[in-house]
Amino acid sequence: MSILIIDNNDSFTYNLRHLLQTAQSSEPDVISYDSIDKVDFQRYDTIVISPGPGKPSEYPNYSKLFKSGKPIIGVCLGMQIMAEFYGGEVSLLEDCFHGRTESIEFDGKSFEVARYHSLAITRVPSCFTVISSNQATVPMAMTHNEFPYIGYQFHPESFLTKNGQFFIDYAFKFINSIRA
Repeated sequence: MSILIIDNNDSFTYNLRHLLQTAQSSEPDVISYDSIDKVDFQRYDTIVISPGPGKPSEYPNYSKLFKSGKPIIGVCLGMQIMAEFYGGEVSLLEDCFHGRTESIEFDGKSFEVARYHSLAITRVPSCFTVISSNQATVPMAMTHNEFPYIGYQFHPESFLTKNGQFFIDYAFKFINSIRA
């Protein structure tokens, strides 16, 4: 499987690359967001939008990716970018969550996950389904209702997320179920 990670200048990108490599037994390519206009997305089976600093509106060049028809996994900022592209709203949280863990329910189980964000989705586009929220109802994971897109607000690649590989494996199972 050929995977591309679009790096939004985040220090966690190569941790994410390692998890993806473990899940798919192939080494993902990594490109900088600044090079997104030069990418032929058709060369890849799955595209990953990495975490990163700033607001989704500071990353306006993702429309080509969303028009490509390729499966997408978005992490933190990546999930927020998906939401805003489809008409959702991202707003400032009351509290900043950087390097803090939280327990969430996901796929019928409880998981300890790492959060590193000060923004969150406050209006989910109607084309997405929230599959996990925290106790404060902040969306922690969502899937597109038609396309093979999945997003995580938390960081599966952080050492603070217990069993982060589970979430990457889940993402590929979801993508494969939509493709089938």
